[in-house]
Amino acid sequence: MKNKSMAASGLALALLQAAMAAHANPTPVQTVVKPTSDGSLYVCTGCNTVSDGAYVLASTYIQGDVKFSMAGLVGPQSQVLLTLNPYAEPLFGKDVAVYGYGTSIAALDASDANAGTYLGTLALPANLGYGQDASFDVTNFVNSVRSAYVAFNLRTTGTDVFSSLEYNYGHPSELLATAAAVPEPANASLMLAGALAAIAGLTARRRRVT
Repeated sequence: MKNKSMAASGLALALLQAAMAAHANPTPVQTVVKPTSDGSLYVCTGCNTVSDGAYVLASTYIQGDVKFSMAGLVGPQSQVLLTLNPYAEPLFGKDVAVYGYGTSIAALDASDANAGTYLGTLALPANLGYGQDASFDVTNFVNSVRSAYVAFNLRTTGTDVFSSLEYNYGHPSELLATAAAVPEPANASLMLAGALAAIAGLTARRRRVT
């Protein structure tokens, strides 16, 4: 009888620990967000031309621009990386200044020219090749955006051509987001209920014995 009681007690404890672990250590969820639009903005005096759907080109007076929907990013993200990969080589602008901004407009627009807050500089690897990603951490900025879309304006004094929705080697620029998952209520509740039932049964059994 003692061995059965110990076994039941151990099972109840294991179920309770599993339920608590499901809440305390949820499995991270990774999301890949594709652009809603991308292309280039020509900001030279008198031109201010929008090239939506072509290459993401950055070169002195030409700014590359990429927009993403915030719909797939639910809750705070533990990490968000903006990835870029070259569509044409060589890349002459090794330092790419990244500007971020929120917007309600999904498509590239003339108002996107010179838009954004400076987030930092992405130093492109010297040996970056076709289809290879260079990444830039935009976690804090993305978590601060409350608009329907988040966008990134790319500027360089050299010349860089990055993959886009229309022209790419495998994929365009992306947001790689990682967030801690909320444990599924049904699973956690079932485990917790099982643990409580086992403990209640064990307690009742002990009372009958005594």
